[in-house]
Amino acid sequence: MTAVLALIPAGLESPDGSADPLVGSASGESFGGESFDAASFEAMPFDADAFDLPFVPDPLADVDPFVLLGSLDELRDPADLIDPVDLSQYPASAEAEHEWAGAAASVDAFAELCSVLDASEQAQFAVNRAMATHLAATRRALDIAAHDPAVYLQPGELGRPGASELAVRAAATELSMRLHVSVSTIRSRAHEAAVLQDRLPQVWARFVDGVASYADARVAVDSAAGFVPGDGRLVELDEGLAAVIGAITTARFRQQARTLRARLDRDVLAERHARAFTERRVTVEHVDDGMAWLSLYTSQVDAVKIMTRLDATARRDAGHPDELRTLAQLRADAATAWLTGAGTPTAARVEVLVTVPLLNVARSTGGAQRGPGADNDPAVIGASGASGTGGGEVLGGGPTGAAPTIAGTRNEFATLDGVGPIDDVTAARLLGEASTFLRLVTDPVTAAPLALDRTRYRLTKAQRVWLALVHERCTRSACDRPAYVGDVDHELEWSRGGRSNPENLCPLCRGDHTLKHCTLFTQTKNSDDTVTWRSPTGRNYTDPPPF
Repeated sequence: MTAVLALIPAGLESPDGSADPLVGSASGESFGGESFDAASFEAMPFDADAFDLPFVPDPLADVDPFVLLGSLDELRDPADLIDPVDLSQYPASAEAEHEWAGAAASVDAFAELCSVLDASEQAQFAVNRAMATHLAATRRALDIAAHDPAVYLQPGELGRPGASELAVRAAATELSMRLHVSVSTIRSRAHEAAVLQDRLPQVWARFVDGVASYADARVAVDSAAGFVPGDGRLVELDEGLAAVIGAITTARFRQQARTLRARLDRDVLAERHARAFTERRVTVEHVDDGMAWLSLYTSQVDAVKIMTRLDATARRDAGHPDELRTLAQLRADAATAWLTGAGTPTAARVEVLVTVPLLNVARSTGGAQRGPGADNDPAVIGASGASGTGGGEVLGGGPTGAAPTIAGTRNEFATLDGVGPIDDVTAARLLGEASTFLRLVTDPVTAAPLALDRTRYRLTKAQRVWLALVHERCTRSACDRPAYVGDVDHELEWSRGGRSNPENLCPLCRGDHTLKHCTLFTQTKNSDDTVTWRSPTGRNYTDPPPF
């Protein structure tokens, strides 16, 4: 028996007497004929057995919880049993969350904020899942082409060495034209899918579920480089990466992946560095306002050496009393001077094509002036010369001597081939520094270049320059390789009566030139100088008109 303490009025009978123990009030009111106040209460033992209470059985006393709920392995998180859609059916939930959060904003604003935050999160998850599907489909498309080259190759090419690889390139080319990305991007994505699916299945599962982003998945792929399928260390790498992917930022994930990889691969770090060092390269990315990024991928030691020397040179030059450039500008100028060899006997000879409308050109020494030849010559083409900041020779009909300025009509822009418009000051400096020119004859009204018919197979330099300026890039849709570094294809072969004139010529990079002649792709040059590629799957691909 359990003894408890109860407050009862002093002087009243015990619970088994005639008086009710639960009478009285703090105000001294009368209950059942008795009156008392709170001061008359005292503590005394209370016997629960003195009350004759009815027996209430416990409904779960004889129930085995494992029978009711199943084994522990089958227990599920209650949250998994709730459909998030059902939560929106209860308007009070938003009000409860608002009250719990203690937000000063209105309930409507709070509810809308929660809704759009959830929508943004779910959209990102959907993007991640869609990207995983895209990678898997891309890999599968290339695999199909590799196993059955006949889907792309001409019958006579099926027995050639490398037929499977050529078919894979054809499949990547078609996806490139469909998605408007480069062939190398398509092949990289197929490789990423293969690494994730074959070597990092747990990371791949997180990606497919939408938890991991594409950026995180690429970090995981990089960390698995050098591990062949079946390597026992891949299991630990996969588990370690899957445990954190999607739960931290991409920057932190990259750091943890690098640390985990180093721990697993400590004995072969030198081999990994040697393998990575073979991929060293320099790339250029053209951006807005006439600027570009020049990137050098090299060893960390060499990068530190380069940056240290640049910094020392910049700090030395910053000490000059009349120096107004910042340290960042001084480093950039020093790097440019070193790489171009400006002002040195070993300055590199380069070729840069620049088109300048002559109607916009006038000498800085005195007003508008005629260019060489007729007043309505509308274009100047720039080409080779010594490298340097803005240096070089310009090909085209244009003035020499005093530096000209760009003036007059504003409906034409000077253009750097393969990049786009450049400002008038830069164009004027190029014209002023040029020593030789090559005339490009154009229509004085429409500014369209006039075709020069040729009856020989090999093109003249002027024709190549003209094709490069008109088309700028390889004429296969979605290919961004500059026209001046590729091949020139006869749409109708020379052996079948095709002529070497512009209507029958198309710039093609070497890879696409091979595809045109060895695969089932067909090419048609249109009247507006666009080129249409038709794939074996029946799709047509045409980029916008050039020039």
